[in-house]
Amino acid sequence: MPFVTIEGIDGSGKSLQAEYLTASLRSMNLQVVKTKEPDGGWIGAGVRSILIAPRPNRLSPLEEMLLVSAARVDHVRSVIRPALKAGGWVVSDRFLDSTYAFQVHGTGVSERLFSLVTEAAVGETMPDLTFVLDIDPAVAMERRAARGDAIDQDPSEATRDFVRIREALLAAAERDPGRCHVIEAGRGPEEVSEAIFSVVSRSGLLDVERGSSLGADR
Repeated sequence: MPFVTIEGIDGSGKSLQAEYLTASLRSMNLQVVKTKEPDGGWIGAGVRSILIAPRPNRLSPLEEMLLVSAARVDHVRSVIRPALKAGGWVVSDRFLDSTYAFQVHGTGVSERLFSLVTEAAVGETMPDLTFVLDIDPAVAMERRAARGDAIDQDPSEATRDFVRIREALLAAAERDPGRCHVIEAGRGPEEVSEAIFSVVSRSGLLDVERGSSLGADR
């Protein structure tokens, strides 16, 4: 069954769009599991606490990549695959493209190592569709400031290079245009939601779902 991921820099609105898409799919009587990274799975919360914990020295990008990938192993095994096997949709707020953007692209971490780790962690459980919400980092910063609680929840956000991360997400989308769709996210949330659902509708994934339902009726 379909697996959809939503990516973007902090402040792009990806968490809200994950909620919108989940609600739209559920309104069609579809089973949907909404999840997120790195919190998904039973060890995800522990990994997040390690990532945001104050420490004398910051974790290196390699350490972060390995921690997030370890959480992904459990996330895929205990949440995503069971939901897909049960015939439901999965909508994930972040997945492997975020790891590439945050911890790999332009950091000195080997892309080959990342590919090998990802292959071991994910296997064939790749997203059918990935939405990259693209927004000017300055606009995203204004949104985060208006939100008010982002830095308290994740102190490392204050030192992230969102220009580099945005470039990395766009590069990831360019590498895999069949899976990834860049959505201009500076618009209102309803417009962004409509653009996402339009792609989902054109993808044929809903037709597959309807076909499965018809087959079950027979």
